[in-house]
Amino acid sequence: MQEPVIVLIPLYKSTLAEIEKYSLDFSLRALTGRKVQFIAPENIERAYYLENYPDIPFSFFENHYFESITGYNRLLLADDFYQRFDAYDFILILQTDAIVLRDDLDVWMSKPFDYIGAPWPDGNELFVNLGRFEGEFGKRVKVYVGNGGLSLRRVKKCLSLLNEFPVAVSVFLNTGSSEDLFFSYMGALSADFIIPNEITASLFSMELKPAYYYQVNGGIVPMGGHAWWKYDVAFWKAFLPPAALLDDLI
Repeated sequence: MQEPVIVLIPLYKSTLAEIEKYSLDFSLRALTGRKVQFIAPENIERAYYLENYPDIPFSFFENHYFESITGYNRLLLADDFYQRFDAYDFILILQTDAIVLRDDLDVWMSKPFDYIGAPWPDGNELFVNLGRFEGEFGKRVKVYVGNGGLSLRRVKKCLSLLNEFPVAVSVFLNTGSSEDLFFSYMGALSADFIIPNEITASLFSMELKPAYYYQVNGGIVPMGGHAWWKYDVAFWKAFLPPAALLDDLI
């Protein structure tokens, strides 16, 4: 029987920094009742996680996927990754520098979007010159949504996008380029992949310029955020009690 969603937490080191643990613990409380798994290299030292998170199982992948950002990008562009979780309609990627403030997953899963991540306020631009868009059919694409650190992905549609643009997948795999940019750029060019606009995306997650998006989206705090202590931490602290503890961690 198909299940709605699984929360996947990527790990690559034997322990978490205190601010990462704070973020993860806060997120897990918000996501109480959801299926959760760690994804990690086969050789990870697990003692810390078994002690602190004994109820969260592991799903292991080859070590090289976690040895660099390039390797991680390749993992999230691999058919095998999504096929392993094809019993679920959606994957929520929750990196340890992301935080979930509340569980709005049922709302977002009911919407037509196939991929949702925090918006990029200045956008990212690329001239796509490969596959169907090669030569005279090349296309300049500018995208504003897609940060993968806290992202909701419809499993079957992500697999379909990988199969729709095999040449682009090959280029991204060879270069180790950011996997979230693949889904954003190629999703924008797909005949059948839906990504929200940046204001809608800001209701799901924020990273860069959160105060700006809070202003332009009508004063709505998102479901969560990525790299929240790196960009405008004062914004996030207003929604993350206790402030005294955060002062010690950041």
